[in-house]
Amino acid sequence: MIAASTHTQFSLLGSIHNRAPRLKPQLYTSQSKGGTYRKLDLGRPGIVIGHRRSAKGLAFDTVVVPDTHEDAPTDPTSAALRMSSYVMATRARRELHLGYEGDAEPPLPAQVNRRVLQRGEDERLRDVRPAMVN
Repeated sequence: MIAASTHTQFSLLGSIHNRAPRLKPQLYTSQSKGGTYRKLDLGRPGIVIGHRRSAKGLAFDTVVVPDTHEDAPTDPTSAALRMSSYVMATRARRELHLGYEGDAEPPLPAQVNRRVLQRGEDERLRDVRPAMVN
């Protein structure tokens, strides 16, 4: 999972620990004062939760970006946003899942052709709608 903020990282970590501890989540943040969240064991199975700034150079079979709505206020033509999105998207070897909160798809993912980006249309997913790139 690649998150936009440290707050989101720790929220995801807590949710996974509480709901599915067998998934053995690991969190990495460069803002950690101690060693607790400064090292990852990428050989260990489980979920890795990282920050966007720390994703470059890593690769995973599946990548989830749960908070693309955080980019909604940013100009979708912004070079910084496009580079950040490119880095996040290219971390996925097989599957990329983009999530957002709200009724409207964020501007940048909304520009991706529907033949390339599969949208989740299930009404039960009204608050968080996943999209997957194959």
